[in-house]
Amino acid sequence: MASENGLRRTAAIFRLALSFWGDARAIARAKRRLSAEAAKHQESRIYAAGGARFRREALRLGGLIIKVGQFLSARTDVLPLEFTRQLQTLQDQVPPARFGEIQKTLAAAYGHNWSQVFLEFSPEPVAAASLGQVHRAVLAKTKEVVAVKVRRPGIEHLASIDLKALGHVMAALRRWTKPGRRLDTVRLFEEFRDMVHRELDYRQELQSLEAFATNFAKDAAVRVPGVYPEFSHETVLVMEFVSGFKLTDRKALIEAGLDPKGLARTLVNAFLKQIISDGLVQIDPHPGNFFAAEDGRLVFLDFGMMGHIPAEHLAYAAKFLEGVLTKDARRVVEAIDGLGFLAPHAQKTLLQRAVTVMLERSAGTPISPGPRLDGVVRDFQDFLYEEPLLFPAQYMFLGRAIGMVFGLVSALDPDLDWMQLLRQEALPLLNQRRREAGAAWLAKIREGLFDWLGPELGTAVDAVGQRVWDAVGIIQRVPVSLDRVLAEAEAGTLVTRPELSSVTRRLDRLGDLMEGLMSLLGAAGVGALGIFFMEHHWFVLRDIAWIVTVVLLGSVFRARRQAKRRVTRRHWHREGDLP
Repeated sequence: MASENGLRRTAAIFRLALSFWGDARAIARAKRRLSAEAAKHQESRIYAAGGARFRREALRLGGLIIKVGQFLSARTDVLPLEFTRQLQTLQDQVPPARFGEIQKTLAAAYGHNWSQVFLEFSPEPVAAASLGQVHRAVLAKTKEVVAVKVRRPGIEHLASIDLKALGHVMAALRRWTKPGRRLDTVRLFEEFRDMVHRELDYRQELQSLEAFATNFAKDAAVRVPGVYPEFSHETVLVMEFVSGFKLTDRKALIEAGLDPKGLARTLVNAFLKQIISDGLVQIDPHPGNFFAAEDGRLVFLDFGMMGHIPAEHLAYAAKFLEGVLTKDARRVVEAIDGLGFLAPHAQKTLLQRAVTVMLERSAGTPISPGPRLDGVVRDFQDFLYEEPLLFPAQYMFLGRAIGMVFGLVSALDPDLDWMQLLRQEALPLLNQRRREAGAAWLAKIREGLFDWLGPELGTAVDAVGQRVWDAVGIIQRVPVSLDRVLAEAEAGTLVTRPELSSVTRRLDRLGDLMEGLMSLLGAAGVGALGIFFMEHHWFVLRDIAWIVTVVLLGSVFRARRQAKRRVTRRHWHREGDLP
């Protein structure tokens, strides 16, 4: 029975994925047949319907599909706004597990006398998520009020089924679609799979909580709940119970005498510190994972999803932020190249021009929802799709987190000039990092420069000085490089790269035809299996076989169309060649 349920669940996930392929085809037809305005309206309607469909299926299936929907809801930088808005309610609509099932998990962790560990244990959860839920309890030993996070019963089995299905879907996306190759959906899935495995083990969350608390031990504006390692297990995490106000309830914050604008500044500061200095980032900052305490401090609540920025990348992250704040497109491009976002064939000069336009376009844009922000987001989406950029999986989740932070900041301070706030809060951190990284004598010069000119102007002047220093290094290397090239030319060992584009186009076309043939043979075989399953009344296997058959037939037409395009492109190049 469990196996049959697993097959039904897998089939449902494949049907959901296939429905979006149908949406893409419908949008393509609308663009061919309708006027530009009518096609745009139809596209928005299809995206909204697709988002609503995903939300309904996620709530019906539960498990990791809810977490996937939560991830997609925050990717307004790469996904249509009409689609992501339909998924935003998934942060608050997760139904809790029955308390009888929760008791079984507690008994497995503490033994059948688990009730002796807790003097009180509320059967109603105070929060429910896709992988676990939180209950209020009182420890019998110390009489302290605690928050007990319990892993959802049976979630390991559901996660195993969902991960297998999602792995196949992501592999198909990377193989058959251009966005899938650019996003490297297989690597993205592997990062998601590893993150899920870490999140299911509450012992790892305990370690992350302790490390995070150490990083913010000296920050008077941030509070991290205490943890009780002696009562925590793989499936149960016991923490200090913290009450407060939701950051999205601005009215309640003001009535309690708290400062929403100050909380917005604290939130931005906390994430800047994580990204620029610590390298340990809370990458699931949805509204349920924060509170404003009665004393005005910002409380972090959940540490299941944590991102780790490698030490060698922290400098590039700081360089990127510094380039954005000083509108230095060259530094931005160098930073994204160092972080692995730049395709090998990218023309950096052209990309710098595009980045310059984007920096000017986004300057002064408020982060509160509205037509102006929507326009900037759509421009940014066009920029991502048109430019030769790659998307390393580890930073897809960080990008999601940054988008969610901006949403929270917008709720706290709708009129905030976020660029000005970043200049005020990020530049001191960047300057401190630079002083700590450089030589002692250079740190003293920089410190005097920043005290004299101020953080913003001092950073700009320092960036110019760094550019001059880089240029001096290039000048020093030029004679050596030139001498090496001349020596190779004299010895006859200089190697050049011939133009092989016409040959590679022919090989690519042959590969497309072979790919189509293999897909056709596969479709025939799987379709025959579907008929066999139908005759034996194995309807779940029949559905899966027919879905795979449709996908393979689609790949046949795609390969044939791609081969035709290569022929057309070759003829166009011939006609455009100079005599």
